Amino acid sequence: MVYLTVEDIKNICFEYARAHLAYDEPLPSFETRFPNRLEAALAVLKQSFSGTPVYPKLSEQAAVLFYEMVKQHPFLNGNKRLACVSFMTFLSLNEKWVRTSWKSLYDIAVTVANSRTENREGVLSLLKEFIENNLYERGH
Repeated sequence: MVYLTVEDIKNICFEYARAHLAYDEPLPSFETRFPNRLEAALAVLKQSFSGTPVYPKLSEQAAVLFYEMVKQHPFLNGNKRLACVSFMTFLSLNEKWVRTSWKSLYDIAVTVANSRTENREGVLSLLKEFIENNLYERGH
């Protein structure tokens, strides 16, 4: 399993979102992010309990990454856009892709952003189902 690092987010995801997903609200400098929130969002994927991964499947890890990138709100602006790019980059690094449009993915990010934190497990379940229903080998 290949995991995203803070440097990956800065050099790949942030730059892609800045160049290609520039809406009415530009992304502020990467350095203005909230301390430790991005790191916390990335660390959730690697959590384990008694040596057993909490999220063993790629679809679970992708779902939790997407959710945490939206809900942790690590940046002053552009969190949903960055969640979308980070999600697709994570899948690509692991030789997968999700068949969807950027608009649909962004709409899902809006749904996650508007969800209540007490509904986390239900939202993660819906994300995982969406991923599994649309996941395919990258390049096919």
